[in-house]
Amino acid sequence: MTDRAVAAGSRFRYRAADARGLTATGEIDASSERDAIDALRRRDLWVTDLSLVSRPGHAASPTSREHSALPAGSRWRPRRNPSRTEFAVMIRAMAMLLGAGVPLDRALAYAAAQASSADARNGFAAVREAVRGGEALSAAVARQPLFPTLFGPTLAASEASGTLDATLTMLADQLDRDAAVRSRLQSALIYPSILALASVVGVSVILLVVVPRFAALITDGGGTLPLSTRLLVAMSGALMRGWWLILIVTLLSAVGWRRWLTRPDQQRRWHAARLAWPVTGALERMQAASRYTSTLSVALKSGVSLLGAMALARGVVSNRSLAAALEAAEALVRDGGTLASGLDRVLPPLAVRLLDAGEVGGDVAGMAGRAAAAAEADVQLAIGRAMALVEPVMILGFGGVVGFVALALLQAIYGINARSL
Repeated sequence: MTDRAVAAGSRFRYRAADARGLTATGEIDASSERDAIDALRRRDLWVTDLSLVSRPGHAASPTSREHSALPAGSRWRPRRNPSRTEFAVMIRAMAMLLGAGVPLDRALAYAAAQASSADARNGFAAVREAVRGGEALSAAVARQPLFPTLFGPTLAASEASGTLDATLTMLADQLDRDAAVRSRLQSALIYPSILALASVVGVSVILLVVVPRFAALITDGGGTLPLSTRLLVAMSGALMRGWWLILIVTLLSAVGWRRWLTRPDQQRRWHAARLAWPVTGALERMQAASRYTSTLSVALKSGVSLLGAMALARGVVSNRSLAAALEAAEALVRDGGTLASGLDRVLPPLAVRLLDAGEVGGDVAGMAGRAAAAAEADVQLAIGRAMALVEPVMILGFGGVVGFVALALLQAIYGINARSL
């Protein structure tokens, strides 16, 4: 969520989740969205929905902004905040210092000194000042957008159990796993992106340079172009004369698409449709399962309640359709149902069976970790399969375009030769 300032004394309607996973609703007075979120965090509430009700001199606002993460104010800002890998290094260093008996104040000072960005330094420094003032680390962390949502309630549970260093190590491991999956996805997309760019440039050069000159040579010589060549020339002419119209239509379509996706119900429909796609749908579902079960494991090992851990794990799932299904699973568990029955048909069958075994054996956290490892392995396998399929499809597509152009030009050449005989 952007820090959109509004008039002083504005009233916001919120829906939030507490550390036990229970939903709280109400209204709060604040000067901006960020102030409202900060005030709710101090009450140990994590915002899932925040909307402006009224402000001085204005009618109630009908606009509501839901958030797929808990809370949206703690999303990563990659242009200013450190990368997940760098942030994990700082968190792991803090864990090592605390494990060696270094006071928390000095561990936070070290993290602030090692931070490479101003936002990170200011965030750790603000947490340190709050801790020196007597505030709990979990409460201080929960107010800083630098830290992911998982940190606040997880650290609160570890403070109660006296396992702060071990919890910080688990959180650093979680950041490393997220960074590794994201890095593999980005690396896998490099070659297809380069191939797509080369294809677009190649086709554009053919249509804008080669085809018009070749057609002019034939028509100047009194020849008649065959159907395939005329079709190719028509495409080239449309691109040369109407490129500005194509650009405008593309921009308007992009703007209209973004506005359509601002509605939560439309986003859920779009995300549900994405899950039905042949290759990428299964990959997105497996990636969400990996992040969900990994976060669930970390939260449970840190002492967070099952419902609280489920709410936190749901916050890392960006697909709104899956998040809605996971929220329904929380309601079922809250009413006395089992974890496996709630997550059935939402997570992959292997993850559900492992969580079921964890419930029966009393080790849901450990089995959730195994489910996360299995889901991550499935993600890597799915990435490899997708890349093995995407690359030949793109090569065949570009080859097909080049083949059509060559056929159209050769037909024109053969026609000229036939008339000259």
